[in-house]
Amino acid sequence: MITNDSLSSLVTKLGQKSKQRYYSKDLITNKELLDTYNSGWIAKRYIKKTIGDMLKAPREIYFSDFDEDDKTRFLKINQKFETSEVIKDALFNVLLFGECIVVAITDSQNLELPLTQDERVYRFVVLNKDEYQERAPKNKIFQKDDSSFFKIGSAILHGSRVLKITSDIRSYGKKERQSFSDIQTALPIIKMFDTITMSVSDLIEECKIDIYKMEGFNEQIASGKEEVILQRLSLNQEAKSYSNAIAMDKEDDYETKETNLNGIADLWAKACIVVAGALNRPITILFGEGAGGFSSGEEDNQSYYETINEAQETLLRPIYNFIDLFMLREIGKDDELLDFDFPSIDSINEKEKAEVLSIKAGAFSTLISSGIITESIALKELRDDGLISNITDEDINESELLSKGLDYGNTISEV
Repeated sequence: MITNDSLSSLVTKLGQKSKQRYYSKDLITNKELLDTYNSGWIAKRYIKKTIGDMLKAPREIYFSDFDEDDKTRFLKINQKFETSEVIKDALFNVLLFGECIVVAITDSQNLELPLTQDERVYRFVVLNKDEYQERAPKNKIFQKDDSSFFKIGSAILHGSRVLKITSDIRSYGKKERQSFSDIQTALPIIKMFDTITMSVSDLIEECKIDIYKMEGFNEQIASGKEEVILQRLSLNQEAKSYSNAIAMDKEDDYETKETNLNGIADLWAKACIVVAGALNRPITILFGEGAGGFSSGEEDNQSYYETINEAQETLLRPIYNFIDLFMLREIGKDDELLDFDFPSIDSINEKEKAEVLSIKAGAFSTLISSGIITESIALKELRDDGLISNITDEDINESELLSKGLDYGNTISEV
């Protein structure tokens, strides 16, 4: 039905703009992302804080068939190859650019062949997505060998020599999805926040303006006497700063206008919340703002700790697994002899730690007395919870052997 009624026309057109909106991929270059990091504090704080917290607590390594000399050699070989710095560089690239690769440079003469166990590593190299090209199989769905190759300059490397890290969910279908970092996705929001911040700063600087009404102002401008006007303004400002008074011709006039700044603080605070949401970080972490109202901030912190742990598992663990493979071979060990976990970065004060230890120790004592668990299990739980960090694998093994020995002795006496 067609109608010329103005109200009907207005109602039928409501919501039409939403249909004209669509999402498109903005062509953001690596250079712009790097400039955002170097020149903007939000991107720099986000990346440095994330990397710092991911590496805040050293990983807990569980060695199998390792003596103390083997552990020392493993730590020293990591220092030799500067693996901690390689890991930081890889995390930086994946958090800023969305993806990167870690390349193991070995003594092989043909890098296009798969990696072999007898190869020795020389160094590790980290490259961002502008510095390499990935050549995946043409039809990886139906091919048994889905090995990919990477072109770096004129060199072609087999995929087994390269670790590719992406911040997005990897595609296991026919088409590869391009990976975008959180910084790249949130870049329009970051620009919006910087624009609001600069506008607020400019507004505050100009919120109070002195207006001088001068006799013959236009004539002096027309005759090219701008310097004279500027000198008069400078003289008035200087006199005002010294004596809080100004002198002028009786034909002149002077007034002050102030801009109302109500609502500016709320606008800036809301912008902070939007940025924090876009980067998936609590506002207390990203901006260092304390929790307000009835919130203690504990829920935000706990959510942040879980986010960091997820990043450790999805980004950091593959890097460690890749590098450990070569480090273990350097000391003549099998890569299956090592496992590790990431401890929580949740900080807890000594008083709370003592209270938790007291409660858990009492509970474990009851469970041990009832025969539900052994002392070795209790020791492992206390160590894994970070309540007693000095418990070693040897302590746990000795406790387990002692417990078995006592059980065996009790059995003999009963017989």
